[in-house]
Parts: sequence; structure tokens; C-alpha cells
Amino acid sequence: MRLLIPVLITALGLQAQVPRASEVQERRLANGARLLLVERRGPTAFQATLVFQGGRAEETPATAGATDLLAWALYGTTWPEDLEPGKAQASLEALLKQEEGLLEALRLERLRLRRDPAATTQLASLAASLGEVQARLQALCSSSPLADAYTARGGRQRAEATADALVAQTELPQEAFEFWCKTEAQRLRSMQLSRFAQARASLTTELRIKGIQGMALLRGAALPGHPYGRDLADYLPALEALRWSELRAYAHRALRPDRLTIILIGSFNLESALPLVEHHLGSLPLPPDGEEAVLPEIPADLGDRKVQAALEGGRRFLAGWRIPPRNHPDHLALRMAAQLLGGGQSSRLQARLARQKGLVQLAEVNLDVPGGRFPGLLVVDLKPADGHSLAEVEAALHSEILRLQQEPIPQEEWQRALAMLEADHLRILDEPSALARALGMAWAEAGDWRSMELDIQRLRLLAPEAVQAAARAWLTPSHRTKVLLEPTPGASQDPVEKELTRVLKALAAIRIQDLAQREQLVAEGIRQLRMLNPEERLRTLKLLAAQLPPEKP
Repeated sequence: MRLLIPVLITALGLQAQVPRASEVQERRLANGARLLLVERRGPTAFQATLVFQGGRAEETPATAGATDLLAWALYGTTWPEDLEPGKAQASLEALLKQEEGLLEALRLERLRLRRDPAATTQLASLAASLGEVQARLQALCSSSPLADAYTARGGRQRAEATADALVAQTELPQEAFEFWCKTEAQRLRSMQLSRFAQARASLTTELRIKGIQGMALLRGAALPGHPYGRDLADYLPALEALRWSELRAYAHRALRPDRLTIILIGSFNLESALPLVEHHLGSLPLPPDGEEAVLPEIPADLGDRKVQAALEGGRRFLAGWRIPPRNHPDHLALRMAAQLLGGGQSSRLQARLARQKGLVQLAEVNLDVPGGRFPGLLVVDLKPADGHSLAEVEAALHSEILRLQQEPIPQEEWQRALAMLEADHLRILDEPSALARALGMAWAEAGDWRSMELDIQRLRLLAPEAVQAAARAWLTPSHRTKVLLEPTPGASQDPVEKELTRVLKALAAIRIQDLAQREQLVAEGIRQLRMLNPEERLRTLKLLAAQLPPEKP
């Protein structure tokens, strides 16, 4: 028990200092927005978090990437000209419409030239006109970071797009609270998005640099046809074609007051804060009801699936099991299973696979990938040590899963895992930004912010037998998808073969939505094409490339 004592002492010490989440006060605003307030005396700054339920999971293929763009373009910086209604804002909007038209004209012109390189072009004149409009926009808009309305008041703001929500967090001095209420209400009224073009260019550049990622391959193969399985890099053409006015219309639909939870943590009480919040954010208009997103259901027992790929970054073995959403009765048991397997240096994968056997140099376990509102994944990510194969690592992981399912869990190991979960929970309660985010995501994913504290209480009552039962039910081969990242031995680096692979993948993407089936088809096609001589291979490449549809405007 000696290893457990320091953790328990730390947990007990934190519990004496930290307010409980049960002290959260809740009110509903007139327009349906939810306000959560946690009073903390002493700090001179307050933490304000806006959480809009929806996120990437509710984007259509045509609006893929819209939540990320809003995080960049709407909440990246708080510019005064975006927030001050009147003639200046009308002038800004007119210029943004001109910029949108010129950007679209340039895109169409480039597509036309790609189809007919010998055609006469207006690229130069369109580019010159766009440059003039953007110069006028730059003159009208602030460019210095010091012009940020929150930075000028000693504050900061950050935003992130997740699978289930858009989260915007602000920290400001306490005396700026009314200013924050007014500013955020005006931001959501105007949805100006004046840096849309720059945000879209930055996001598309980042996606191109990032390239194909192992986790994206796993999500796509394990959750085919569901937005949770979508890789944004596959939707670059749609993202590049998305217009300012289309993103603005999407923002008005997605960032509705009845999808919003406001979390405030600071030195104020509900009586002083509520009137200001109601006056500004509670007066935001509620748009007409839109259609609710209907997402496909993916059976958990889709079958054991496997993807092999050659990517930069070395060898890795990824395994993902389809698990139920956060509000499912088995979810907490799976959370404890993930903690036992990969939660810290004392976990099973670290202790046995890394230190005892020396099979891996990295072992991570993540729950609710990419989100918890809908069925997602429990993912194990293993990086083999030098001299050990992916097959060895896979076999060792399988043994650990069977051991978790079948052998009694030692009491000391159980208590250590529970103490670590409790310590993590207390650390969240102690940090205002972490507490606000946790409350917001509990609401966005589970439908109830109270689940943040109820979950830790239920974990204390959980029995080891329940964890083993959940592991037997969900961590099975029929729920599993494996991704093996290792270059194929002896694979050709011939440029013709590289182009053949690209064309085959493009054709397969048109005909087959399921990523695992797509990978199998491409691999078999390459295997057969290697049997051809170079001349036949080149001729086949031309025939296949001719089947690709032309890019649509």
C-alpha cells in the first residue's frame, strides 16, 4: 500500500481546499441559453466559457471544417471593427462580399485553366482586383495584436472546435465583466467573420502540412460513414470552396442561444451577474427551428477490421474498440478499464509491456475518440521498441485485454487507479478554465453538466466485476479496428507506382465509403499492377486516370 499513500494524501489535501461542483448555480435565460455560475471569492479575474453543442459531428459534407473555421475566424481575435454596429460595419460587410466574389471567380478561373491550359485567362486582372479589395480591408481592419479588445484590457481568449462542441474561453479582470457580456452578445449578433479568407487559408495549409495521420485512418475505418470518422483533410476541395456568406449562415444555425451554455467562474454572485447576462446574451434572437442532424448508426459489432499504411513517424500499432456514448450505463466501467490499462506509469501497459517486457517505448490509452456524445472509440496507441515487431506488440496487447477480462483485479491496483481518477477530478475543480470546460463538455456530451461530479461518485461505488463485464462486452474482436503503421517491405518507390496508388485511392473514394474496404481494394490493385511490365503499367495508369471525374466548380 506504500505506493497508494502519497496519492491519497494529495487527494485529501486538495479536497479540503477545492469547492465542489455541486455549488454550481444554474439559470435558463429567456432565449433558452443556460447559465452556470460558480462563485469563487478572492481572484481578481473571472473565467467565462461559451459552449455551443454540435461541433464537427453535425457538419454536413458540404460544411466540413466549418466549426474549425469559426474557432479561427469568429473567436481568434476580438477586433473592435467587428463589434461596433453602424456605418463602419456596413462598409466592412460590403468589402467582405466583394472579396468573396473575387475569391470564387479566381477559384473557377483556376479550374477552367486546369482543364484547358491553352485558354486565355483573366487570372492577372482578378488577382489585382482581389489585392485592391484586401488592401482596403486591411486598412479598415486592425492588424496589431494590441488592438484586440480583450488583450487591451489585460485579458485573453482562446477557442477550440471539438467533435461535439465549439468552446470559447475568456479570462478578464473582474471589472470588465459587463464589457464581456456586451462584446460577446454583439459578436454573436453580427457574425462578421472579417478574417474569414485568412482563417480558411491557414486551416487548409495546416491540413496539407499535417498530411495523413494514423488516428484519422483508425477513425475512418472504425466509424465508416459517420462524421466521427471523417478526416477533414479529405474534404479540402469543399473547404476551399466554402464562402464567407455560407459560413456566416452556418454560424447563425449552429450557434443558436438554445444550443449555448454559459459558464462563469469568479468573484461574483448570481444576483449581480444574472441581470447583465440576461440583458445582453439573453436578448439574442432565437432563429427559426432548423432541421436536426440525423446521423447514421454504426453497429458496434461491425467485425474485426484492419488497415495497413506506410506513414512518416515510425512504426505504430493502433487498436480502437467501438464503445457506447458517455451517457450509457457501461461507459464508466470502460473509463476505469482505460485507467487500469493505460492511466499513468503504474498502469498495466506501462508496467508490463514497457518496463517488464521492453516491447514498447510508448503506450497510451484514450477514451471517447473523437467524442462522447455518440458511440466512439477506446483507443490504444503503442509504439514498438527497437527490435520488436508490430505482431509481437499486438499479441501482447491481446493478452492484456484477456487478462483484464478474466483475472480478478487486485485490490491495491483498483484503489490506485481510483485514487488517480479522483486526483484528476480534484485538479479540474481547482483550475477555473478546466472546471468550466469540464462542465460544458459534460453537458455537450452527456446532456447534463451534473454528470461531471456524479461520474466520480459512481466510480467510487463501481465494482471490479462490472469493469470486467464491460470489458468482455465491448473490448472484443468484433468491435475492434486495427491500424498497422509500417512501410511494406520491399515496396517500390517508382514514381509511376506512386501515381497509380494516388489514382486508385481517388477512384476507390468515389465508389467505396468504407475506409477499410477501400484500403483492401487499393492494396489488391497495386499487387496486381506490379505483375505488369513498365509499359503496360503506364498504359493502365492513363486508363485509370481518365476515369477520374473533372473537378466541379
